[in-house]
Amino acid sequence: MIEFKNVSKIYDTGTEAVHNATFTIEKGEFAFLVGQSGSGKSTLIKLILKEEEASKGNIIINGKDITYLRKKRVPYLRRSMGVVFQDFRLLPDKTVYDNVAFAMHIVRATQKHIRRQVPMVLSLVGLSNKAKMYPNELSGGEQQRVALARALVNNPSMIIADEPTRKFRSRDSLGNYEIIE
Repeated sequence: MIEFKNVSKIYDTGTEAVHNATFTIEKGEFAFLVGQSGSGKSTLIKLILKEEEASKGNIIINGKDITYLRKKRVPYLRRSMGVVFQDFRLLPDKTVYDNVAFAMHIVRATQKHIRRQVPMVLSLVGLSNKAKMYPNELSGGEQQRVALARALVNNPSMIIADEPTRKFRSRDSLGNYEIIE
């Protein structure tokens, strides 16, 4: 399902974030990448999502070599993935329901399917009673569950989560969370 063959990523600054990575994650497997801050974990995710290009090597996703995938094909690649970002990337001007439904609008799901699927996935993550709330009205854990619901709503072949187990203590005056790792 995900295969890296001798993949390296060297940034323009000369920093080598990934060095000769070779691994395979098969369908149905759970893989956890652990390491210190700055060790290249997020870069690997960006390579999988084609947010970054590998400096060398090949990346195969669902049997297709995406190493030289054209930019116009990248959205189709991403449709096979559910992604939970470190910062959740929720749309602040949309309700919980609309944040989750947005992922379905992108893939051109029918309104009927959206009306059926969104409440089901919100129930799955325990947020049925928060559907009309906005992200700034939610706790950090609730925001994380909205991001998870959005990642799950289109039944992706894989879930990619960047630091999914972060814990949040409290918000500062700007609405940022203090992170407990």
